[in-house]
Amino acid sequence: MHFNINAPFWRFMDTLLHFTALNIVYLLSMVPIVTIGPARAALYSTMFAYDEHDDIPLVREYCKRFKREFKQGLVSGLILVALAALIIFGMAFWKTYDTDLSYGPLIALIIAAVVVTLIAEYLFPIQARFENPIPRQWKLAAMFPWRAWPATLALLAIDVIALAIAWFVPFIRVLALLFGVAWVAYAKSLLLLWAFKRYGTQGSVEQQTFVNAHD
Repeated sequence: MHFNINAPFWRFMDTLLHFTALNIVYLLSMVPIVTIGPARAALYSTMFAYDEHDDIPLVREYCKRFKREFKQGLVSGLILVALAALIIFGMAFWKTYDTDLSYGPLIALIIAAVVVTLIAEYLFPIQARFENPIPRQWKLAAMFPWRAWPATLALLAIDVIALAIAWFVPFIRVLALLFGVAWVAYAKSLLLLWAFKRYGTQGSVEQQTFVNAHD
């Protein structure tokens, strides 16, 4: 029997293997919690590179970009975690007061949670795609969701659909741990690249260097 490694099935299996390896390395790199920022930035940076050169070694590219994005990603990640912790603490605190006085702070905290969520959708992709100091990254991440609201709604829809499927279908949770997170990031990277091109942003696009540039 003739074994053709270029057949569509084997090419798909090869891609699945690479995405599975990337997914596992990505999840492991987030275990310390404080490295969530660098991990997110590196994942999107790798997906942006894969969108343009689908022959790159994903795990090696991710590790290289994790080191490159570490400093800025660490700072932004810690800020996001701190903001999320404050919002959660505030909601828990004011929820214990069953009075009309608590409604105002709770509404303000809900609005803050929405704003932080929207910033988180764009912060690390912007870091991965554009070269800016941290304050400017946050400014762009705060402005871009409203400028590119169709893309923002689509990004949120992808997250909601992925979480809903994983929640209601237990078997999908296993697949998500194996390769699902990387596939979701890939789908979102295509949308983000379109949004960056369609709606534009400020800052210099980074000059991406691939580990297999001379192949």
